[in-house]
Amino acid sequence: MYAERFCRSRACDAILQSELWLTVRACLLTVALMDITSCGRNDPVPKLDSPAAIEPSTLQPPSQLNQLGRSLPTEPQLLEGSGVTVWAKEFQGQLIAGRDGALYEPYRRATIEHVQKALTERGLYAGPVNGILDRPTMKSIEEFQEANYNLQRCGVPTPRTRKMLQQGSHTDLSSS
Repeated sequence: MYAERFCRSRACDAILQSELWLTVRACLLTVALMDITSCGRNDPVPKLDSPAAIEPSTLQPPSQLNQLGRSLPTEPQLLEGSGVTVWAKEFQGQLIAGRDGALYEPYRRATIEHVQKALTERGLYAGPVNGILDRPTMKSIEEFQEANYNLQRCGVPTPRTRKMLQQGSHTDLSSS
């Protein structure tokens, strides 16, 4: 019985010692971290010689790089009237008002996105590819239509206009 009690006591002591050691280590680690991360509030702040010694820095936007170290394309600029569909006044949400004054049925978002991408590739459109037939998109479409004399000049991506955009034409700025 004494032996059992003695062993239990030794086991308890060993556990208590290991717990105490862990507690001490944790405290030491905490103190060390506090010392490393202290903000140094009592450290004196160095003073500059004169305000003239400070040179104004020119702010430049941070250059974002992809995984290959190449710069990423900048986000398209937001043009005036961008993002607002050009609905006909009396047919809000039903018909599009073309730049020629005629009324047109609205196009699917995917169709407008394809047209915006094709115009962007040709250097005719600088806005966002958002799938919305807005004033900047219509203006770019009309410029493309004017460059191709056999297209109706309406600012709307008619089937013939879309076909010419897919085929490529003399309006490609990249080929000149």
